Amino acid sequence: MKILIADDHTMVRKALKFIISEAFVNVEIDEASDGSELLMKATRNKWDIIVSDISFPGLSGLEILKQLKIHAPKIPVLMLTMYTAEEYAMRCIRSGAAGFLSKDNISDELIIAIKQILSGKKYINSDVAIVLATAYEENVKATPHETLTDKEFAIFKQLLTGKSMQFIGDEMCISVTTVRAHKMHILKKMHLHCDADMIKYGLQHQII
Repeated sequence: MKILIADDHTMVRKALKFIISEAFVNVEIDEASDGSELLMKATRNKWDIIVSDISFPGLSGLEILKQLKIHAPKIPVLMLTMYTAEEYAMRCIRSGAAGFLSKDNISDELIIAIKQILSGKKYINSDVAIVLATAYEENVKATPHETLTDKEFAIFKQLLTGKSMQFIGDEMCISVTTVRAHKMHILKKMHLHCDADMIKYGLQHQII
């Protein structure tokens, strides 16, 4: 069995590798530390599953996931995140992920998730199931932040946490001018007028 794990933090990759190695015999594990390396290795080799973080400098994990579904569509991808299910579960599933798992639950659920995905099924834990069920039952109109693209949403979250445009630009490998343009588009798209409106919105929708 061949598994590719991807995370920009060395300690996280080591932890994932240890947990997987302890649970499976005859498993070959390779690592990727950024989105470019992940895409390169995913397309050059055959993998049974990819276990990837959702956050990378430059390209977001969701953008990478969409690229994987184009260039390596048969490889199932389990997405890991430190964010809540409410924030990213729907986006991951819509983008083609085979599963979604919070990093808080890795020690308890990682192996269960991998085994279930390898059996040909999707993996959704109780937190994600509640999010999906609520969205289905209420059949609500998309909230403003759900209309944002994945890149816009990533910038929106950074702005909510007080990150400067320079920091966001460096983190996402784009210019400050581009970040500023994205911010203006986000405000217009969400019918907000200033930073205070964004903070208020983030608190109301439990994004921060």
